[in-house]
Amino acid sequence: MLAALALIAACDHVPQNAVEACQAEVHVLPARTDILLVIDDSISMTEEQENLRANLEAFVSALADAAVPHDFQVGVTTTDVMEYDGRDHYRVEPPYDAYSWLVPYPRGTLVAVNPAALTDAGKIGDFIYDPAHGFGGPRILAAGQANLLEDFQANVLLGPHGASKEQPFHAAELALSEALTQGANAGFLRPGARLGVIILTDEDDCSEAAPPFLANDNDQCHDDAIKAQLPAPTDFLALLDAPIAGEQRDPVVAVIAGFDQDTLQPTGCPTSYDEPTRLASLLDAMGPGRSFRGSICDSDFGPSLQRIADLLVPQTVPLDGAPSDPSMLVASVHKTDGSVVPCPVALEGKDTAQTGAVYTPPRSGRTATLTFDHACRLVSGDRVDIRLICAG
Repeated sequence: MLAALALIAACDHVPQNAVEACQAEVHVLPARTDILLVIDDSISMTEEQENLRANLEAFVSALADAAVPHDFQVGVTTTDVMEYDGRDHYRVEPPYDAYSWLVPYPRGTLVAVNPAALTDAGKIGDFIYDPAHGFGGPRILAAGQANLLEDFQANVLLGPHGASKEQPFHAAELALSEALTQGANAGFLRPGARLGVIILTDEDDCSEAAPPFLANDNDQCHDDAIKAQLPAPTDFLALLDAPIAGEQRDPVVAVIAGFDQDTLQPTGCPTSYDEPTRLASLLDAMGPGRSFRGSICDSDFGPSLQRIADLLVPQTVPLDGAPSDPSMLVASVHKTDGSVVPCPVALEGKDTAQTGAVYTPPRSGRTATLTFDHACRLVSGDRVDIRLICAG
C-alpha cells in the first residue's frame, strides 16, 4: 500500500509562495506505532488466548493496510506483576517443572513463547527463558519481518499458569518504565512512534505498585471498597499522556474484558469474573477517539480486533520535502466505497476546528507532519492523496 503522491498545475493565478519548480515532490514517510499487548494468563484464560490467536492474521493485515505506510511493531507481556504478598514468584507447573531453573513472572518484560506451542498444546505458555540471559526469543516483532505472524500467534499463547491477581495497569507501567525500555525491553519504544496498549483480561484491574497490599486474595480484588483505595485509573492515564522515553506518544488504549456484549457496560458476562469498573474508568477518561472496549464473552474477537486496528491507524503522516506554506498542500482521503473526502489543510496553532488536516512544520530535527482529523480521520483500507500545488 502506498499513499498517492502527485503534482498538479491547475491555478488561475500564482499564489504567494507557490512552488514553481514543478519537479519538486512531497514524500510520505512511514508512520511508526509501537503496540503493547498485556494479556491475562491466569487459569481461566486458555480459550480467550486461543480466540485472540485465531484472529491475529486479520489483525496484522488490517494494521498493514493502513492509509499511509505503517511501520508498526508489537510486544507481549502478561498481567503478572507480583504475588499477593509481594514476594518473588516463579512458575513451577508444566512445562516449567521440566527446567532445572525457575522461570519468574515477567513483571512487564516482553516475552516470547516457544513456537512449538502452535502445534503442541504441551508447549503453550512455554516462555523462552534462561537464567543467564533472561527472557529471550522473538520478543519484539516488526512489520514486514519474516515469521511475524507465526511468532505473534505463539507469543499470545501465554498459558494458564499466571497469578490470579491481574494487574494490567502496573504491568504496562513497568513495561514502559525506563528500567525496562533501557534494559530488557530496549528497542520497543522508538523515536517518533505512537503508542498503543491492548489489554485482554476476564478480571478487573487490581494494580498495586508497592506494599502494604490491600488485596491479598482474588476475592478482595473484587471488593468495591478495596478497589476504591487502589491507585486511580487516571494515574495510569497521566503516565501514558506524559512523555515516555522522552517523547509524547499520542497513546490509545483498547480493552477486551468483562463488558456486556450488547451495552459494553461493565456488568460482566458469563466468562468474566469481575465487573471491569476500573478498566471502564480509564476508557471513559480517555474518550472514544483514543479508546475502545470489547467483550471477552464474544465468541469471535475478529470484529473487536478490526476496530482496534482502525484505532491504531496512524493519523499523523511524516512528510519529506513539504513546502514552507501549508496552503500549497492539497490533501484528500479516498474511502473504500469509492468516495473522496477533501481535507483542507491548516497550519498548526491556527483555527483547525473545520479543517481536515493540520500541518506541523519541521522542528528540532523532526520532519514536517500532516495530521488527519474530523471527517478525514483515517481507518484501515483508506488511501491518502497528497498533492503539491505547482504554479504555471
